[in-house]
Amino acid sequence: MTKTLQKRYKGCKAKLYKIQDMVFVPIHAQRHKTNLCFSQDICNYTADGRTKIHDNLKAINKNVLSSVMKRFIPYRTIEYNDNRISRFIAQYGKCAVTGIELGKSDWHCHHKKPYHLSRDDSYSNLIVLHESVHRLLHLKDAGKIKILVDVLQLNNKQIGKVNELRKQCNNYTI
Repeated sequence: MTKTLQKRYKGCKAKLYKIQDMVFVPIHAQRHKTNLCFSQDICNYTADGRTKIHDNLKAINKNVLSSVMKRFIPYRTIEYNDNRISRFIAQYGKCAVTGIELGKSDWHCHHKKPYHLSRDDSYSNLIVLHESVHRLLHLKDAGKIKILVDVLQLNNKQIGKVNELRKQCNNYTI
């Protein structure tokens, strides 16, 4: 039996049959997960299905979203550009720290673990932030940090989020 089959049927109590070096597994040994929250109404091929897909995007300003999608960063990977758009949509066009609705050009996509250390452009490593909050994450001068925190009027919960992101960037906490 191959390693893949051993991994797939690990813990299986059913009897496996082998005929000419080929392993047969009974149907009742198959595992599956039922997809919860799955709707057959959502599909790309019907007008109703397409409207259901785009209902979720109504929370985001269409002009801002179209400018985000059109602004391709040529010196970055395609994975980064795709995940940047996906993260912007997932956050409903709002800053992850302050919750401020973002405009066309006042936001940055930040790598939680710095790109030069991890070479990771994955969706889970990206976060969309207001331009000033992004600057706050990378500042090292205590005086400038204090001024920027006062200007942004961050509460304790928001400062906690900033500190968590600063730790991931190997910066000291505020």
